Amino acid sequence: MAGIRRLTRERIMPRLPRILMVVTLPDWGGAQAYVHQLALACKGRYNVTVACGTPGPLIPLLVQADVPVIEIPSMGRNPHPVRDARALVHLGRILRRGRFDLVHLNSTKAGLIGRLAALFAEVPVVIFTAHGWAFGPARPRWQRLLLAGCERLTASLATKIICVSGYDRRLAEEFRVGRAGQLTVIRNGLDPAPYLSGGRDELRRQLAPGGERLTTMVARLAFPKDPFTVVEAWLRVGCGKLCLVGDGPLRPSLERRYAKELGDRLLLLGHRSDLPRILAASDLFVLASKQEGSPLAILEAMFAGRAVVASETGGIPELVQHGETGLVVPMGSVSALARALESLLQDDETRNRMGRRGRERALAHFSSERMIRETFSLYDGELGFP
Repeated sequence: MAGIRRLTRERIMPRLPRILMVVTLPDWGGAQAYVHQLALACKGRYNVTVACGTPGPLIPLLVQADVPVIEIPSMGRNPHPVRDARALVHLGRILRRGRFDLVHLNSTKAGLIGRLAALFAEVPVVIFTAHGWAFGPARPRWQRLLLAGCERLTASLATKIICVSGYDRRLAEEFRVGRAGQLTVIRNGLDPAPYLSGGRDELRRQLAPGGERLTTMVARLAFPKDPFTVVEAWLRVGCGKLCLVGDGPLRPSLERRYAKELGDRLLLLGHRSDLPRILAASDLFVLASKQEGSPLAILEAMFAGRAVVASETGGIPELVQHGETGLVVPMGSVSALARALESLLQDDETRNRMGRRGRERALAHFSSERMIRETFSLYDGELGFP
């Protein structure tokens, strides 16, 4: 009788598919924000768990939202044969014991280790999102070939590979990563609501007293971001204040090199939870990178109604329409970046018009609702749901 009751209950309330989302580190960046959005959206539709290295701000955010988190202490960004082997074994145990129906891997290290672990654990569906390929043009040619070779060897272990920009898909095809029909483009998206209601408030007066122009960059202060080019370009303009939001290994170098010279003209705010308010308080957004996939920070600025000045690399030109929603400049060019910053900081009408058009474009094409819908459609298709 108990067995009949159990079978009846399972027919009425079928088991939710079990999904494990894996990201290399829980520090805050584009891949972590992506995992955070998808994990929260999974609740009620899938049984989701997140696995990652430790420590970092992503973990308490997920725990606060009642999303189970499994920490893998040996998971790190830099290559380390012993630690990587431990991470592979640990993740393999997690996958076998959890009997997951689908694993969604994010970032290079988690993607490589996770695909091998999923093979040994016989996970039915393996999704890998490339948040900007590691073999992008900023690296030496030999590194690009080596990294592309690793991706090519493990690509067959993924059911589908999500590229966050058309550029990333073309780059994968150029280096023969992935087979026909395996690569799919699902562009990044964000929830626009927090950025639409932000008005200038006391934070503006704190960051830029006296009505000074405030130029803001939001990024993890690490390769492939290029904050030094931003500071050098901004120094040539010498207008108002420069605000860098984010943490990372480059921060100490920035402090040593510029803090004494610039004083309170350079604001190093670290990781902040009030980003919509900071962007609302800003006049202009800037992002210099050596390579990119589809940076969420640019979408945040667009939703906030801020014109964007950014490097012409990766998928950035697919986000920023040059001359319409901002300006795109050659990668690594301090002089070109300085000219773009100066032109918009001195032209309120053009800057504000670009900001309005950027918001309209973001609302039309880069919402989280669209990204989540397309991702869940991929999940359901691979899991065999109608």
